[in-house]
Amino acid sequence: MNLEKQAIPEYLQRKKLLADGGPIRVQNLSDGLKNRVYYVESSNQTWIVKQAHSRVQIKERWWIDRRRIFAEKSCIELLARFLAPEILPQVLLEDRTDFILVTTPPPRNALSWEGDLLNGRIDLQIAVQCGELLATVHNETAGSPEVAATFAATKAFEQLRIDPHYTYIANAYPDLQKAIAIHTNRLLNEGFCLVWGDVRPRNVWVADGHPYWVDFATAHYGYPTFDLAFYTADMCVKAMQNTAQKAAYLEAVNVFWNSYFQNASYEQAEEVKHQAVRDLGCLLLSATDGRQPAALNDERIIGLSRRIAQSLILTGLGKIEDVTEFVNRTLIDG
Repeated sequence: MNLEKQAIPEYLQRKKLLADGGPIRVQNLSDGLKNRVYYVESSNQTWIVKQAHSRVQIKERWWIDRRRIFAEKSCIELLARFLAPEILPQVLLEDRTDFILVTTPPPRNALSWEGDLLNGRIDLQIAVQCGELLATVHNETAGSPEVAATFAATKAFEQLRIDPHYTYIANAYPDLQKAIAIHTNRLLNEGFCLVWGDVRPRNVWVADGHPYWVDFATAHYGYPTFDLAFYTADMCVKAMQNTAQKAAYLEAVNVFWNSYFQNASYEQAEEVKHQAVRDLGCLLLSATDGRQPAALNDERIIGLSRRIAQSLILTGLGKIEDVTEFVNRTLIDG
């Protein structure tokens, strides 16, 4: 069953989440490429209703495992054990037949962090808190046999992250294939903690000065450099898209990393700090040459981004301040 907008009220009634009668407002929340996502509001209750697609809704055939919606549910319930309740949604319904998840929505006063950033409001405290929270996730799950068993499946991560980012650029840059393969193998074969797989501002809301996290479909037991690099690549792209505020975006990288590593207590933390820079290089190269490149419309910036990315894949840089300074200097000097 494809859950269309007009069918939402009847579906919630059938699942006994909604009583009969009263007005219902249903709003689309996503672009519909990978999921149907609806915000639903009655006179006294609100829901997020999410149904996973089996393929990305583009002309090219790009299949994705619908069971990722179940991993999302398991991830929310796991995180709720050690993160404050105001950080996360609450699972209300898992429909294993139609691949639907119903959760509580962000608080009514919550604002999209992505929206704030794109409007030039760069709250570094949110970046600090996200770094601390991510370190908590990795610390609490490191070496856990239970987490390893629950999140052993990596199919969705491979389909939505490895293939469109790493594999795609490896095919485009034969001279980098061996280097990229090292990072790909590490992400898939050297896991030791829960990896969210989607840490970026679009999945963070801000309510009462603290972050609220959403979208955990690529969660898996893996190697945590991806979480750090994915966030950082997103911020670096924003710096390239808005060079007038590039310093602020890059500082949002510095404080995130520093907060993370000040709190990371698992034994592989130093190695992760070193390897995450190379994953950042891969993801920045994907921003220009991956399966779904970012909207970098300036050819000069695209060229600089490629140069930065290739340097980071092979770099010996370790301190994040050296990395962001390198990005900043390259954008200025060309």
